[in-house]
Amino acid sequence: MDRPPASKRPRLSMACNICRQRKVKCDAEYPKCRNCRVRNQVCITTDPQRPGCSGVREWLEAPENQPQNPTAEQDSPITRPGRTQCAVQITENTRKHPHADSQTGIVNEDLSVRQQFDTSVNTEQGTNRTKILGGSSSQCLAKSLDLYFKAARMKPVSGFFRYGMRHAEELDLALGLLISDLPEPDKRERHFSLYRSRIHALYPIFDLDALHSNIQQLGSVANIKELGREDIPSLVSVYLVMSIGVDEATQSPTEEGRRYLHAAASLLAHVITIPYLPAVQALLLFTIAYRGHNKEGLAWQMLGMAIRIAYTLGLHRSTSANRPLPGEQYLHTRVWAACCCFEKMMHLESGRPTLISDDLMAVPNTLTTEYRFLQWHLGLAGYQGNISEHLYKYPAGRRSVQQILLDTASLDRDLLSWANQIPAELRPGNDITCSADDFHIIAFLSIEYHATMIALHRAALVAPKAKIEEEVMKHIPDDPSRFRLADGESVCVNSGRAIAKLSIELVERGANSCIIPAGLSILACITLAIYLMKHPGSRLQAMDLQLLKACLEHSGTQMERCNNDPRFIQGLAVIYEQTHARLEAYAASKTGINQQPNLKSPLRLGDGFTATSSTVGIDDRKRQSYSQLPNHLPTPSSYESTTPVPALQGLREVGRHVNATNHVAITSTDRDSSFTHQNSLTNSSNRLPQQISSDRLGFISDDPGAMELAGRTEDFLEGFTNTGDMTNDLDQMFPFEGFNVEDLWNWMLVFDSPKTTESA
Repeated sequence: MDRPPASKRPRLSMACNICRQRKVKCDAEYPKCRNCRVRNQVCITTDPQRPGCSGVREWLEAPENQPQNPTAEQDSPITRPGRTQCAVQITENTRKHPHADSQTGIVNEDLSVRQQFDTSVNTEQGTNRTKILGGSSSQCLAKSLDLYFKAARMKPVSGFFRYGMRHAEELDLALGLLISDLPEPDKRERHFSLYRSRIHALYPIFDLDALHSNIQQLGSVANIKELGREDIPSLVSVYLVMSIGVDEATQSPTEEGRRYLHAAASLLAHVITIPYLPAVQALLLFTIAYRGHNKEGLAWQMLGMAIRIAYTLGLHRSTSANRPLPGEQYLHTRVWAACCCFEKMMHLESGRPTLISDDLMAVPNTLTTEYRFLQWHLGLAGYQGNISEHLYKYPAGRRSVQQILLDTASLDRDLLSWANQIPAELRPGNDITCSADDFHIIAFLSIEYHATMIALHRAALVAPKAKIEEEVMKHIPDDPSRFRLADGESVCVNSGRAIAKLSIELVERGANSCIIPAGLSILACITLAIYLMKHPGSRLQAMDLQLLKACLEHSGTQMERCNNDPRFIQGLAVIYEQTHARLEAYAASKTGINQQPNLKSPLRLGDGFTATSSTVGIDDRKRQSYSQLPNHLPTPSSYESTTPVPALQGLREVGRHVNATNHVAITSTDRDSSFTHQNSLTNSSNRLPQQISSDRLGFISDDPGAMELAGRTEDFLEGFTNTGDMTNDLDQMFPFEGFNVEDLWNWMLVFDSPKTTESA
């Protein structure tokens, strides 16, 4: 049977300047089109109808995907997913912002992997919900992973992040107050004990005797609704201590913990209208609790209010390190230190503007060794703030390549010196040997350290290694850190491995904690996936793939227990499936094995999620005809009948590990060979892509809510390129081939973010 004709490739809206001048076809790949990469030319697009304004190259939607009523869309102020209605700012450094249509005002951002991302925008269709993350966030790093997936003719995955926006930013509360009785005395003591040993040891924001007294006093109140308004902040803190204690006992969010959290959240207005120290303490507890539920957006809002109230109380005023502090003043110092730790840490994780300037940061030596964990955390937070300033402070063109590299080297040495101040048995990068009560805290500090290393060296992670080495040896040949900078890719992947291992070890030890959100594990997964896509022939690829799988399973389980959107969890499965497919295709191309790649090893993403490849049969004649097509690309949509999608009903305990026989030892690790495709691979895939149907997603047909979710998931997946129809050879160039350090810096980061802001 003849193969169905491939769908026509969408029309290109605008070619780059070089391709227009040479009158050749431009493929619109970003950051450089193929023609400019091959010729090592600067790839710039300007709009001929708007001289002086930078343009953007993109693929226009096919006619069948256009809305039925275009005028209705023009009249509606609501943006479509992945689009924003922001004003276009043109800078002197020719930054490429999406340009708005003159009639509709809608910014074209379809297939954003072809466009420079200074921020990552999540927009929900049909609502006014929009949130932005900066260039140092995991979501923006996922866009670099998209470029490698696109180079391998696979589907981008960063779009899945928008489905996690509601969970991260919102809390579903009833309209009225949700007052809840406190637990029995023995349970109160147990929850308080867990809070004291597992949270207070790192964030000593309370006087424990006073907190314990409040718990006993409020526990004896017959009717909590009759409390005076001055007692409400203390009641909220007690609710949150109970919530955190319950979740710490089970090492994951629980219904009982949510009940106390919701009770506290319903009283938030009473907290912020009595803006004194108890309010700051309660808001910091909100920050801890929301991070434990993987609601980093809400945690960021709570932290912002806590910092502003702390300013009004003068908690930020510096104190002498040599003068002993009275008890109350020392508590103020610890509270402000916790504010600084959270703010700088979350500032780097989210890429959003900071609220605390460097001169107002708490100083580690104002804390005694009794609080050594907070002291170490504060020291790391200071370096995290410096790295954020290094990334966001300077506009494009302000610093030379040499200065960027020198600053990076200096910050790298600072991080290493911070780690060396910690005892060897607790030091990040070493095997952690400590008491069981302290392991989760030491693991948290180590994970934060490695995440900071990834943020600092991520330019080397996404770029060709030889190019980074060339730039480093050219501009800073005598710097003592030149070899670490040149090998920044290894620094990142080793940090990713360390985070993944620690995340898994926390679960195995029964030591997981709400102070460690799942987002850090996802950062490690994205890092490992980028490395595997760049180096599919690495001798460590089997180990890294197993580590990627286990870490994604852990992340998916955590997100599922927090009731995150199933489509976001689905995106985690796609990362693994496509990376796995790339490795198998590469192995087959190098060994000449003409066999169907085995993608039947499932990725288990929690109690109700298992991503596994389908095995629907296809007519043998169709298989034979399809497999004989020359130069057919091995992609997930051609291996299997669907893009991997997790089933949402029931637990499927199928194969916990990838079959070792699927991985062939590869001796060649040539830099460019990881993106070459051998013509001998003519029979490596023999299944036709099919449309995804709701029954294939594991939904029960008589469940209206599930069917609606299935429809939305189908619509989202159909928006991607049908990779099974693309029969070109793999691009032999890296996505960032020809980029120098400054180009990479401009690609990744925001340059118009202020150092401080009044709101974030």
